[in-house]
Amino acid sequence: MTTEQIARKDKNCLLKFTKDDVLLKLRLDNNPDLVEIEEFLEKNSIMEADYDIIKNKLEEEDEGWFKIAPNLDLPVEDDKVSLKVTKDKLQALLTFVPGRDGKQLQLADVKDLLAAENITYGINQEKIKQILKHRNPVENSIVAEGKAAEPGQNAYLIYHFEEKKKQAGTLREDGTMDFHSLDLINNVRKGEKIVTKVDPVSGKPGIDVYGNEITPPQPKDVKLPRAKNTVHKENDLYAVKDGQIVRERDKIVIKPVYQIRGDVDLSTGNIDFVGSVKIGGNVREGFEIKAAGDVEINGNVGAARIEATGNVLIKKGFLGRSKGEISAEGDVNARFVENANIKANNVRVHEAIMHSKVTAKDSVIVTGGKGLIVGGRIIAQNLVEANLIGSSLATKTFIEIGLEPELKKRYTDLKSELTNLENNLDKVEKSIDLLKSIQQSGKKLPANKEEMFFKLKKTKLELKNNQVELTREFEQLKEALTASEKAVIKVNESIFPGVQLLSSKDKMIIRNKISQAAFSEINKELRQTTI
Repeated sequence: MTTEQIARKDKNCLLKFTKDDVLLKLRLDNNPDLVEIEEFLEKNSIMEADYDIIKNKLEEEDEGWFKIAPNLDLPVEDDKVSLKVTKDKLQALLTFVPGRDGKQLQLADVKDLLAAENITYGINQEKIKQILKHRNPVENSIVAEGKAAEPGQNAYLIYHFEEKKKQAGTLREDGTMDFHSLDLINNVRKGEKIVTKVDPVSGKPGIDVYGNEITPPQPKDVKLPRAKNTVHKENDLYAVKDGQIVRERDKIVIKPVYQIRGDVDLSTGNIDFVGSVKIGGNVREGFEIKAAGDVEINGNVGAARIEATGNVLIKKGFLGRSKGEISAEGDVNARFVENANIKANNVRVHEAIMHSKVTAKDSVIVTGGKGLIVGGRIIAQNLVEANLIGSSLATKTFIEIGLEPELKKRYTDLKSELTNLENNLDKVEKSIDLLKSIQQSGKKLPANKEEMFFKLKKTKLELKNNQVELTREFEQLKEALTASEKAVIKVNESIFPGVQLLSSKDKMIIRNKISQAAFSEINKELRQTTI
């Protein structure tokens, strides 16, 4: 027997042989069993083991080495080694069992075994050397390792908008909550990028312990979503219309009209939309609608605020309570208007306008049904027409026709600006002509004159551009002013005392009831004419 340590092991214990003794070490993590230890020792020809010591060590849960028997002359055994490869072929695992006084394996023996198994890549010779040197039992130690394939990246989509989620309200700067502003609409503008596709990226191949290439999995591709009112440009999706962007399963839809089936209230919040808006119910007090298009409301409008770049249609009434406002670049139509403020191009009301301020660039007409205007102030550049104006109670009612005072002032200011601009332009052109004549005479302009010449030409261009813009505005106002000189107030049935009529240059107070009459400015005076 040599003095080298020779070991055996099973799940219950480890054996170590010295020159004089047999040592045992319990594998407490595996809950060793005394009967199984006895069987293991018999298999290894340990016939004189002290089982009382083993039993005591089990009870004490001793993890150290302890003597169980003297070392007798045991049979000679050679070193044993075996290999196995993992299912993914990325690791070769070695199990080594040292022998007793028999043949000891060398590095070349293990290399021959690896070659016989066709294992050629990632062999860790240094680790094999250490296992053979220390001669301790080893189980499934990694002695060769391949390189796994690096997966690529699947294609994916980037959405340049977030789906709005219902919320209780928005936080104001002062820390209070605005329960009317829920910010539920995803607005998108024409030409805006809404989705981008990022292409897939291929992975990198690997190699197994047999030296074979491992192909990485093919990355998955993805298509840009199907979409209405959009256009594809390479890997991007763009909106071709203003509207509300909505995700419907695997589709994207841009809706140019925002529809609410019921009321505008705390469940919907204020509406701010880049297209037209349709409301199936009413607009409750305190709410706002802003639309870059038309607004159509099937019900009533309370003390709310509506702003539209197109027309506003209210199929029932507008009950403003002195707080409700409508501002439209197009026309406003309603069944009746009470205690409200309206600004529009034309205003058409079926039943009545009561105690309201209505301003129209063109006309205000109340002729359907009762066709009443009473209380408040009505202002129109060209026409105010109603069946009845005022009431038998002499309710103060103001009707004003002709160009608005601020527009008339702008017209006068523009006329003066254009005159000054023409004078300045004339001076600049004369200075330019003078410098040109010096050049044409063959003389070279001094440096300061050259700089002046350049600045004068630049100034002339700026003045000309300004002149074009101001002239365009001036002509538009002139046309409106000319049209307003023919402005008229038409009364199809009766106008009552308490009504005051105003034009650009005159006013008239109605002192007696008048039937079926028209009023217009003639020679700077408001006069009554026949319809």
